[in-house]
Amino acid sequence: MKKIIPVALAILLLLCTAVGCSASAKSAAYENSYQMSETADMYYAEAEAPMEVPTEAKAAYGANNAPAPAPNSSQALSNRKIIRNADMSIETLAFDAFLEKLIASVESFGGYTESSSIGNRGYRNGQQLRNAHYTIRIPADRLDDFLSAVSELGNVTSINTGLRDVTTNYVDSEKHLESLRIEQQALMEILAKAETVEDIITVQDRLTYVRYEIESYEAILRTYDDQIALSTVSLSVNEVEKETQVEKETFGQEVSRRFKESLESVGEFFRDLGAWLFGSAPEIIVVLVFLGVHVLIVILIVKGIKRRVRKNREKAQKAREAQNNTPKE
Repeated sequence: MKKIIPVALAILLLLCTAVGCSASAKSAAYENSYQMSETADMYYAEAEAPMEVPTEAKAAYGANNAPAPAPNSSQALSNRKIIRNADMSIETLAFDAFLEKLIASVESFGGYTESSSIGNRGYRNGQQLRNAHYTIRIPADRLDDFLSAVSELGNVTSINTGLRDVTTNYVDSEKHLESLRIEQQALMEILAKAETVEDIITVQDRLTYVRYEIESYEAILRTYDDQIALSTVSLSVNEVEKETQVEKETFGQEVSRRFKESLESVGEFFRDLGAWLFGSAPEIIVVLVFLGVHVLIVILIVKGIKRRVRKNREKAQKAREAQNNTPKE
């Protein structure tokens, strides 16, 4: 029992140290990696604050001691852990050629296609139109160049880029991981000196938990590193007959465009109607014959009923006339 007490005290001391160092870090590390850190706003506010001008530089700014210019965005973000992503929608008249150029562009920028899908959008004027969706991973430092290159391949209808600052979560995860590794080393030393079975079991249980936590935080940091190094681009590609006008139109241009679209819609309606009529001619003929036979039967039945009713009336009329002509006694 006397040997267990020092071991238990040592483990308790390690637990208190680890918990005290990382109580807030653990909850932040398991936070959704896509949440924007509030620390980024504080950082940007500090970056935009006036900077103190060195004495030797005051002359260049004049006697009013004007503040030095704030650093540009690339300098401000250089020491941050930033995840950059983008969403883009693009139209193309040559679907197959566009996809070939897209794949070549991805490879030339050192990226890869994480997932892709191709489907049908339907028919337009007899032409089958397709669409595709690509999830592409591109080195973060070449994201802007890649988006510019893809924009030249077709007609961009929308593009959105975003930054997610995960510096706080990243640093907290690193600190907690460091604390766990220190605890693991101490537990290994205690385990080497343990003499009783109870001591060994107690230390090994804690050591197993610490190792599991280390692996978890290492996985979190690897995920962050992957997302920071490679930006994710969600690209939607639509095959079209005519590219969408993305620039602002004048009143006359809008009226002309709408008029042409109306004519095209009317023409497409009659074209589809004619195609349906000719394509469904056998079915239509069968239906018409079927309906015609039934209509003919109904007409014959109605005529028969009318003929029977007329004969009955004639018989009744003749009976009344014969009764009236009979002499009374």
